[in-house]
Amino acid sequence: MLTKIKIWLLLLSCCSFVAAAAQEHTLLDQVEMIVGNKIILSSEIEAQYQQARAQGAPDNDLHCQILEQIMLEKLMVVRAEIDSVEISEDEVASEIDSRINYFLSMFGGDSQKMEEYYGRTILEMKDQFKDEVRMQLLARRMQSTITGNIKTTPAEVKAYFNKIPTDSLPYFNAEISLGELVAVPHINKAQKQTVIDQMMSLKQQIMAGEDFAKLAGKYSQDPGSAANGGDLGWVGRGQFVPEFEGAAFKLKPNELSDIIESPFGFHLIQLLERRGDKIHTRHILIKPEVAYSDLEAAKGRLDSLRQVFLKDTLTFQEMVAKFSEDEDSKKRGGNIYNPKDNTTMFEISELDPTTYFAVEGLKPGELSKPVEVAAADGAKRYRLLFVYEKTKPHRANLADDYTRISKAVENQKQQDALIHWVERFAPQTYIAIKGQYGNCEQLNRWLKKD
Repeated sequence: MLTKIKIWLLLLSCCSFVAAAAQEHTLLDQVEMIVGNKIILSSEIEAQYQQARAQGAPDNDLHCQILEQIMLEKLMVVRAEIDSVEISEDEVASEIDSRINYFLSMFGGDSQKMEEYYGRTILEMKDQFKDEVRMQLLARRMQSTITGNIKTTPAEVKAYFNKIPTDSLPYFNAEISLGELVAVPHINKAQKQTVIDQMMSLKQQIMAGEDFAKLAGKYSQDPGSAANGGDLGWVGRGQFVPEFEGAAFKLKPNELSDIIESPFGFHLIQLLERRGDKIHTRHILIKPEVAYSDLEAAKGRLDSLRQVFLKDTLTFQEMVAKFSEDEDSKKRGGNIYNPKDNTTMFEISELDPTTYFAVEGLKPGELSKPVEVAAADGAKRYRLLFVYEKTKPHRANLADDYTRISKAVENQKQQDALIHWVERFAPQTYIAIKGQYGNCEQLNRWLKKD
């Protein structure tokens, strides 16, 4: 009887993706388990083990817990293939690019440092993890079919909370929930023209015989491709921003584009090859520098919006929808999410100093003055911070913590759904122990009894 699945380890997508890249090549790999037509290697278990330990997971029985999570992922993939669930090449490429960009940000956007750390080029990492990412996306889609429609009711939340003994209720530190309205500096014409002139000079050098890859390595400010001579690999439609894609798909092999402006900066593109609806390109990206006056103008726009808010003519959500200049933040309704648990609540100690001092004296419903902040690529911008909620240190209660308790109930229902799904399909699937984990207690839940 499968009694529990620890979902916190399920689909360690970004973590396992790069943790595996850092594994020592000297490790002797071997098959530990077989689930259907999928194998589980010792290197897979070790990669996720190292990452989980780095994130503070307790070591007690951790290898066995991770093995069970990988078994669950493999079973989902097996069933997804049986059910003809499909993942497109574009979805795989987009997911890999997203993960690469995330980890590049951890190295300050320095692709060379990242490549030196993992001992592989970015293109090699993309190729190496293509199959792994495809399987993770298949498992994620299958999991969505199992748990995606699960909701909670107020009655369920209340019943769940009332079953918790008073002396077992968790104690929460002071927390805050924040939103943001972002202003991005508008690059002035002089700064743009400086970059355009530089790009035209590079284009002329290439047309005169200079090596595109060398110039890209020297001048391009795209951290994901500069070290590879600007090479972007094979990509289908819908993967580039419209401005870039529109220009790239019009080119003939070896042809250079005009100077193209996109939200990322200015591009010089060369088409290397075309295969049907996919293209292999390389580019040089240069970003105009933000002038001090442009940054101050962004701050000024937020000062004006703050005055509008103080006059009560617009709500914060209305202001975000109408005036936010960061599309990602705008799609989130201005909400700032805590990556630790994907909620909008932060412990006060988790705030960076700039944010803390900006909101320290604010009450719920109040808006800060403009605060300078750096985007993922290091670019400076300003934002207004809105306080949705502030809580004092307290023991859990329904009035203050309904959202958090509701999420716990939802997680439990999802876990129950996964358990029932495994109980149904594990007996129908070939599962065999081949390695050192035969004494894991969790395996009793998976293996058929004689």
